[in-house]
Amino acid sequence: MDTEILAQAMKDCGLRFLGFMRGTGIPPYLAGMVTSCGTGEGRRNRTAAFDDPARVPKANADWFELATEFGLFSADRQFLLSISVPHPDAADDTDVEGVWGLVELTDGWDIMGAGCAAGITGSPYGCPAFVMSALDGSVFVQGTVWQDSIGTAVLPNPRRVQSLRDIARLSVGKPYQSAAENEDTVAWLNS
Repeated sequence: MDTEILAQAMKDCGLRFLGFMRGTGIPPYLAGMVTSCGTGEGRRNRTAAFDDPARVPKANADWFELATEFGLFSADRQFLLSISVPHPDAADDTDVEGVWGLVELTDGWDIMGAGCAAGITGSPYGCPAFVMSALDGSVFVQGTVWQDSIGTAVLPNPRRVQSLRDIARLSVGKPYQSAAENEDTVAWLNS
């Protein structure tokens, strides 16, 4: 993966790419399961209807409000963004895994519009498909396209969510996981 191209694409949507973060103890694939968790497990959503002409600005505002309220950002506005990279054991580039990229939110950001158009936070413009985590894993944030809307789902305290813990336990040691994913899963379960 060309990190210079990645960094430029992120810059265009208001993110500063600070490098890949491996061994975080936070499995990106678990953070990508926020929308499968229920409201009884703590998930919160905000959506903007497809037919709303202001859906992208509204979805951006909702994302920022939820991210701020639930503590996605560090003091210097850093967080983790899952980036698809070729799976290390794959025979070709079609098998990918999520690896955390450390990013910093800059002024003039546009996660739901320019971020999606650049393929960083979804694709195409206005169609989010992102996975984020606080640096300490205390909150997961997922952007998604619903049947009639786009939006953001937030899951605070994911380590306390039994359905995620069950998935993590079932995933340990499976052949579809890389060694790094397995190590992060075991660390996450033990934290």
